[in-house]
Amino acid sequence: MNSLDDFLGSEVVIKGLKSMIASERVSHAYIFDGAFGTGKKTLAKAFAKSLQCEKGGVLPCGECFSCKSLDSGDHPDVFFVDDTKATLGVDLMRDEVIEKAKTKPYCSKYKIFIINDAGRLTEQAQNSVLKTIEEPPAYGVFIFLASNYNAFLPTILSRCILIRLKGLSSDIIERELLKKGIDRNISRLSAACSGGSLGEALRLSADDEFFALREKAANILGRIEKADLMGLYDICAEITETDKRLGDFLSLLYLFYRDLLIYKTTGMERVIQKDYLGVIEDLCGRISLKRLLRGAKAVEEAVSDINMNVNKQLTLELMLFKIKEK
Repeated sequence: MNSLDDFLGSEVVIKGLKSMIASERVSHAYIFDGAFGTGKKTLAKAFAKSLQCEKGGVLPCGECFSCKSLDSGDHPDVFFVDDTKATLGVDLMRDEVIEKAKTKPYCSKYKIFIINDAGRLTEQAQNSVLKTIEEPPAYGVFIFLASNYNAFLPTILSRCILIRLKGLSSDIIERELLKKGIDRNISRLSAACSGGSLGEALRLSADDEFFALREKAANILGRIEKADLMGLYDICAEITETDKRLGDFLSLLYLFYRDLLIYKTTGMERVIQKDYLGVIEDLCGRISLKRLLRGAKAVEEAVSDINMNVNKQLTLELMLFKIKEK
């Protein structure tokens, strides 16, 4: 990415950031909040590039020392703060943010700190950096990247501008994948299961195991219709075996329900998985609209419960019983 104008989606956010730069009303602290893959780090880098550009415009020139340094990842006044530990502690904040913020920029207008996955900051670490953002140096800009802004203390939240990023539409993601030469069917499926994340869509498009899971999802959906009580328990055991791919499997199962509902109500035009049209036609002939709606809702609820750490086994069993319910 070269500038804010290259950032996909979130037009309102981009307009707001550009306005801040143009009016020279840049805040000292921001929280960029959004799900994995929504481009928080990319946006933070583009924002920093505009702020530090020696030409001083809203968009970076891409040619000055500052722009080239940011592109190469070694800008002397832009710091990317991260750690592989489960939490980000006081020592990291003191060494990488608080102490470094005490000295003036080496060659730029601002000294910018981008704290990655800042939802991992411990309460003590947040308190340690609080004074720095309460009484920031005139040149200091602190950008916290997080996937859940509620992880921050109210005292931190009250001193930051919260910018929330939403996922991209499937159409935009599919278009970007096609630009990269990825097959249309793969692009459409990856975009539909990406959760609005271009990065996730790119991962899925290159993942052969993901497409093998689709075959399993189609097979299991058909078997649910014929299964008795013991058969449902066997199916549940099979789904559980997907283990770390459970989220992907449920996304695919939900996508089949979505396509079945579309086909049954409006025909094939808006069906995503046109390469599975024969399977979709067969299942639509055997499952009523009422049961398709109930099945889609059951899968959606199961995904939500699993994300909230509800017992996976019980959640999957309940999902299957709801789907099978007459």
